[in-house]
Amino acid sequence: MSIRIIACGVFRDALRQIEPQRFHQNVTITFINPYLHNYPQKLKEEILHQIHLAKKAGDEILCLYGKCYPDLDDHLYEMGIPRVPGEHCYEILLGSRRFHAIIDEEAGTYFVEKDLILNFSEYCIQPLELDDPLMLESCFQYYKRLAYIRQSLDPDTIMPNVHDISRFLKLKPMVIDADYSELTANLLRLCTKGH
Repeated sequence: MSIRIIACGVFRDALRQIEPQRFHQNVTITFINPYLHNYPQKLKEEILHQIHLAKKAGDEILCLYGKCYPDLDDHLYEMGIPRVPGEHCYEILLGSRRFHAIIDEEAGTYFVEKDLILNFSEYCIQPLELDDPLMLESCFQYYKRLAYIRQSLDPDTIMPNVHDISRFLKLKPMVIDADYSELTANLLRLCTKGH
């Protein structure tokens, strides 16, 4: 039996490091463009399309996504497809306990990772009209700090972007290293379940 992991492109570097192929001899990964988060209906259609293709190929399917559109878990449950636990990619990249400890310390934490940082204008400034000071205030008035989740394959050249975004949003920057241990354990469990 082959396993297909349908994953957000945000997890490309994490899966490159974890190498889920170690857990099962036949694992393939389909990455979906993170930009589709700006269009929840299109994201839903693309995930369901990739599930359809994987089912047609006879693959066992795992979903590596947060709850990125409202009915995702309902759809996956109906199809008997497991999803790696986590509300969103930030919790998955940090591990649940660590993520919640950061939120408990400061609820007004705005999380970013490499893909969002490199595409901040396209993903946030343009669709949210953040160039308008009133929109910026409305969207970010309750945030206090910007937390960059740094993954081991992230280039050092990304740091100026982090500081530019933190200045633009008027948030104090902080850097938190990703921790793949929980994600690795969950993938191991799901890839070897029933095998």
